[in-house]
Amino acid sequence: MLKTLSLIAVMAGAVTVATLPDAMASPVCGDRSKVIDSLSAKYSEEPVAVGVTSNGGVIEVLKAPDGQTWTILFTYPSGPSCLVASGEAWQDLEEKLNGPAA
Repeated sequence: MLKTLSLIAVMAGAVTVATLPDAMASPVCGDRSKVIDSLSAKYSEEPVAVGVTSNGGVIEVLKAPDGQTWTILFTYPSGPSCLVASGEAWQDLEEKLNGPAA
């Protein structure tokens, strides 16, 4: 048991150290229209979902038509838009019906 806990602690530490530089990296921010144009030109990504946060910011999900790439963008109420996350292999989930018709 102690050996297992020690191994988990070492692995958790390794993951933390491995991801530390990414967490400390400066965010990529800019004018929203320029960021959207760049993502569209480079990856064919377009907005597919949007929401307003409690502080008045806007969060958007952009993805390529084939789902190969995706990006989450946050636009601050003061103006700049920053990349929050990006990745590959986006998958849309099947909508589930709720209520009596389900």
